[in-house]
Amino acid sequence: MFKGVGYHLEFNKILKATSELAKSEPGKSATLSLVPLTKREEVERNLRITDTLVKLLSEKQLPLESFPDISKTINKLSVEGAILSVEELVSILKVIRQSSILKNFFSSLDERFSRIKYFGERLSRFEGLREVLERSIDDTGEILDTASPRLKSIRKNIRVTTLRIREKLESLVNRYEDLCPDRIVTEREGRYVILVKPHFRKKFSGIVHDRSSSGQTLYVEPASVIEDNNRLRELKAEEKEEIKRILIELSWKVSERRVELLTSFRTLIELDRRYATALLSLKLKGTLPEFSEEIDLKEAKHPLILLSEKEVVPVDIKLKNGLVITGPNTGGKTVTLKTVGLLSMMAQSGFLIPVSEGSKLRLFKKWMADIGDEQSIEQSLSTFSAHVKNISEILREADKDSLVLLDELGAGTDPIEGSTLAIGILKYLKEKNAKVIATTHFTPVKLFAYKDDYYDVASVMFDEETLKPLYKLAYGIIGRSYALEIAKRYGMPEEVIETARSLMTAEDRLAEDIIAALEKEYRKLTEEKETVERLKEALKKKEEELQKKEKELKEKSAREIEKFIEELKKKSEEVFKKAKSEKAKQEIRQIVITAKNRAKALAEAKEVREVKPGNTVKLLKSGRKGKVLEVDKERKVAKVLVGGLKVDVKLSQIEPVEETVKQEEIVKVNVKKPSTFFPELKLLGMRGEEALAAVEQFLDDANLVGIKRVKIVHGYGTGILKRLIREYLKESPYVKSFRPGKIEEGGDGVTIVELK
Repeated sequence: MFKGVGYHLEFNKILKATSELAKSEPGKSATLSLVPLTKREEVERNLRITDTLVKLLSEKQLPLESFPDISKTINKLSVEGAILSVEELVSILKVIRQSSILKNFFSSLDERFSRIKYFGERLSRFEGLREVLERSIDDTGEILDTASPRLKSIRKNIRVTTLRIREKLESLVNRYEDLCPDRIVTEREGRYVILVKPHFRKKFSGIVHDRSSSGQTLYVEPASVIEDNNRLRELKAEEKEEIKRILIELSWKVSERRVELLTSFRTLIELDRRYATALLSLKLKGTLPEFSEEIDLKEAKHPLILLSEKEVVPVDIKLKNGLVITGPNTGGKTVTLKTVGLLSMMAQSGFLIPVSEGSKLRLFKKWMADIGDEQSIEQSLSTFSAHVKNISEILREADKDSLVLLDELGAGTDPIEGSTLAIGILKYLKEKNAKVIATTHFTPVKLFAYKDDYYDVASVMFDEETLKPLYKLAYGIIGRSYALEIAKRYGMPEEVIETARSLMTAEDRLAEDIIAALEKEYRKLTEEKETVERLKEALKKKEEELQKKEKELKEKSAREIEKFIEELKKKSEEVFKKAKSEKAKQEIRQIVITAKNRAKALAEAKEVREVKPGNTVKLLKSGRKGKVLEVDKERKVAKVLVGGLKVDVKLSQIEPVEETVKQEEIVKVNVKKPSTFFPELKLLGMRGEEALAAVEQFLDDANLVGIKRVKIVHGYGTGILKRLIREYLKESPYVKSFRPGKIEEGGDGVTIVELK
């Protein structure tokens, strides 16, 4: 039920603005005929389709062009033997082309747009029929020579015959310039003639077909072209018959696919309507609302004000059962009423609405409104009578699925009677369980709503200092009308203001004082809330900055370590090439010392997150995970349980991870013991970097199998490899002690290592 609500809420203006975005006349008509749906599944499907189309239009251009209305032509085809005109066939061809183009477009869309691919499924390409029509007619409505071989032959003969006639006539007018001073060759009644003077018969014979108004010029068909003109007329008759035969054939071919054509045409209309709806939603920057039992619109904007490109102040609108809005006339109460009703109707008609994400609407089956002060002149009703008549109809129809919008309830009559009538209307609508939003200036109505459990109250905010509206709703408080303050600001004499104030009853003044106190308290709470929100935002920002710095520090440390390793590798390779000299030995010692110091510094810089007993950590060298048992901060070593084995690892070589190792998962940690292990490692012939990697793996394996003593064979050579290995052993968390081998163990060419 709408009961003129479309006019009051200006839904008709939304439809008009939308129709102007449609490409075709049928699409415009379909848009203007839109009405809100009332079944939830249909409403939500409609909105999802619009939402998908909006996403599509944000990325691609829809190849939708204007197409003609062929509904009458399709109805004509339902009559057996109907012959279509060339113009009708041209219109059908345009629809067929549009259908084919859009079918290809929708068929090519990816799965993100699966919700609207059904357009492509319902459209047809009309293979065969399209080719026949394009071969037979053009967009100007001409039957083409290629429509049939016979038509092509006839038209060729027409051109040849016409050329022959014109040549004969042009030769004649050139020969008799005195008789044909204008040298004009033209047509009369389908026959070629020339313009000559009346005494032409002295020179040649012919038939006079017409004469000029002065009688000084005759239209003559010379005898020499009579036979050709006769032949030309016969050919044109044959052409006409062949065209008729072609139209019959084409009409029959189109008629065969009438159902397919009707489906495609209706789909094009629906697509055009939905395209216009999506385009308006895009212009409004609309979002997809949710549906629940209550209305909760966040930062709602009136769509028509948005489209007019005027400044719009967003408003939060909440409705559980009933809401009574109070406050001064200039505060935007009526706009709020219209915004709720209009957005509700738009959403149920398939539009995305200009609200913030997460907004909610209730599904309605009826919209009823009493807004404005127009008098019913035809019925000779006063403003108040017109309102009462309208509200009486609303009360008869209202139910639990109705949204009732009442502006300035009870106004237009005696304030006392108007207030009591307004309270009676609100009570009646409560019994009907209708969803109600009303505005009022009457204090008794405000107090009734404030105390009633069905109605909530809200006040439009007003700046007391500037007396300017803020266009925001403050829920839970009653607003003053500010009549005396506004009157004073606009120059009303002070004596009038004081007289008016003195005439207020004690009860009225008390109510005003209470309302003013409530407003003051609300503002105080609002300011405190805003302060808390600002602090929360600042804290969140600070936290994000710290996280960003931590991440940057980690990344910088990783880059520096990587760069240092590359430098060390490069220097090592250079030194190893000249490793026989004493100077080279000194360089190696310096590189090792530098490496130790640099790695230690970088590792300390990397210790951003503190490791505690119970943490799950990752061993950076092996990538294995374990649980921290103990932390020795002085030695900067942690005892880590890895796969059932306890390992001492430097804090710089482990990194906390988010997950924790569950007790039942400990036995599943992927740490495999070597199937065979020989406690001796031979490094003979290896280069420095290769040897150190081998030692690292060797000690890992020894630790896993529980071996306490191992032998490393590095040989004597220049002594470089021996020094590198022993420098590494000093830093290894696995090593308890090490010594050169005894003579029987291999002497100084081996190193005996005691493990923890």
